[in-house]
Amino acid sequence: MSVSKAGFHFPDAGRWTADSGHHGLAATVSSSEHAVLVDSLTSEIARVPHHVVLSSEEFTRMLWHNTSGFQQLVDRLLTVVDRVTVIFYLRRQTDFIESNYIERLKSRFSLGFSTYAFARIDEDLAEFPLDYRRLVDVLDRVQNIDVDVRSYDGVRTSGVLDDFLSSIDWPAGHPIDEYRINESLPLVESLKNFWRAHTQRAMSGAEERAIELIAMPLPARPRMDTRTRRHLIRHFDACNRELAARFALTPLIEAIPEELTFGAWTGLDDTSPPHQESMWTVTLDQLFSRTFIEIVQAVSERLGKTETAMLAAQALVLKQHEQLETMQQALDKTKEAPRRRRLFWQR
Repeated sequence: MSVSKAGFHFPDAGRWTADSGHHGLAATVSSSEHAVLVDSLTSEIARVPHHVVLSSEEFTRMLWHNTSGFQQLVDRLLTVVDRVTVIFYLRRQTDFIESNYIERLKSRFSLGFSTYAFARIDEDLAEFPLDYRRLVDVLDRVQNIDVDVRSYDGVRTSGVLDDFLSSIDWPAGHPIDEYRINESLPLVESLKNFWRAHTQRAMSGAEERAIELIAMPLPARPRMDTRTRRHLIRHFDACNRELAARFALTPLIEAIPEELTFGAWTGLDDTSPPHQESMWTVTLDQLFSRTFIEIVQAVSERLGKTETAMLAAQALVLKQHEQLETMQQALDKTKEAPRRRRLFWQR
């Protein structure tokens, strides 16, 4: 369905591909290309009589790292539109860290998961702070905009797209039938990406097979370790409660997981330990770590030796088979040769 029939326009200017958001518009803010894109964007908007939608996660990074550039973009947009509304989705930091880490692995990201998770407490790592109060404070300083802060977690089940459409008063009689979803890579591919980034080289056949074997019994979407989650929730709890109160974002508040206590269990009898299922759950902290690299190295080395031995055995069997065929051919020729008549002379 055409977006224009619903009274909206999704500009082409600033998009890297036909099915992407306006990542180029946000990512080029510090380059000379940005001014050209903004000129193209405002010219395109001026030609259409519709509401305009600009969309990109890069705008958050732009807001944080180049607030003046963000303000300049707003000012330019206000020359061709009446109002600018910034719709800002906040996501629980624990879930964001899990998702963002897997996404970063697509770009040869080499930090282990635990190192990344704890670094994001105080560092933005070229993105933005996860203490969302700091982001909102910056947003409050941008002039001539309306701000609508919403909960990602609160609408994840029903659909973020549906929530966004309702926030912009998208007409109910104009559903969107098709849209692209940014899908995560399968876990095995993320593990391979981590291996390549950590070793800075291509994988051998044995290493690739080792990772595939290790990944086979793993859950499709492992989570972070309970201790890591507990630490992150506690650190960001005050921030989240403050924003939840200001913007009615109750889903932003996350319950702290219970401590794993053993009670009266001693391990000296046949009873299973409490929390056994949780204790044996494979976590992101374990998988994306130096230990995983060492396990792959050990398994791939053994696989390599096994494959070498198998190839040598196959070569020996093939050689013996060829020898047997040669002997059989010689025997067949002997059977097919005409028998010679012999004369025995006795005196």
